[in-house]
Formats: sequence, structure tokens, C-alpha cells
Amino acid sequence: MKYIKIFLIICFFSTYAFSNENKIQFPVRYIDINLIVKDSLVGKKIKEIITEESNKLLNKHKKQEDELRNKKNQILSKKNVLNEKDFENEVNQHQQNVEKYHSNKKKDLDKLNKKNIELSKNFMVKIDEIVINYAKENSIDLLLKKDALIVSNSQLDISKDILDEVNKKIKKID
Repeated sequence: MKYIKIFLIICFFSTYAFSNENKIQFPVRYIDINLIVKDSLVGKKIKEIITEESNKLLNKHKKQEDELRNKKNQILSKKNVLNEKDFENEVNQHQQNVEKYHSNKKKDLDKLNKKNIELSKNFMVKIDEIVINYAKENSIDLLLKKDALIVSNSQLDISKDILDEVNKKIKKID
């Protein structure tokens, strides 16, 4: 008997709480930030710049690796010709060059990653400003990331609108 009363009370309150007259309507929208970053003009430019610099670094390091490999082969071919002390000196010198190369490669990659992060961060700050202004202008109370959604109505997606705003307002890379 006690369980039946509890069940009826729960049913009454849930029916009341979910009835159409008591629903509070507030605008909820979602946005796909990845789409905006990937498809915006500035986002494409950033990706192009980073890819181009990455390819230049890869070519530069590939060339240096080939030179070091050739130098190693030259040193190995001289093993029987040189005395032991001279051979060790050349091996040590080569090893220092290899370590220097690895150090420079790490610095170059770190610098490229830092540049990528800095460009992306500055771009995201500008996107955030545009999104906040858009939400204010259109009286959006709750804005969610598309990644956090399981199921949603596609009419609530404002990614294309934000993408248009980003392309209009952000013309250059800082």
C-alpha cells in the first residue's frame, strides 16, 4: 500500500512537471567548433601555413639525415685505413654532429608546434568573441558543443551561421 502511494505521488508530480503549460522555453543551440576551424578561410590558411612549414622542416631534416648517413658510411669505410685513435676521433666527432642534429630537430619541431598553438589559440579567441556576440544578438541562453551531444535536432545547429560570421569578421591571421 505504501509503495502504491509513493508511485502515485511520483506519477502526479512527473506529469505536472512535464506538462506543456509548465515548460520553460529557452533557446538552446549547438555548434560544431571543429567544422568552423576546419572550414573557415583563416582556419584553412593556418593549416596551410603549418603544413607548408612542416614540409620544409621535413625536407631539411631528411637532407641532413642523408648527409649524416653518408658521413657515417665514409667513416666506416676508413676504419681499416685510419689508425685507431684517428678513427675514434672521427666517430666521436660524427656522434656529436648526430646529437647536435637531434637537438636542432627537436628545437625546430617545438618551434613549429608553438607557432601552431599560438595561431590556433588566437583564432579560437576571435571565434569565441564572435560566438558570444551571436548568442547575445540572437538571445541564445544555452550553447552546447556538438561533441557533447548524443542526439539533437539539426535545426538547432548554428555552425553554418557562425562559420559565415567568422569568414566575414576574421580576414587575417595574427
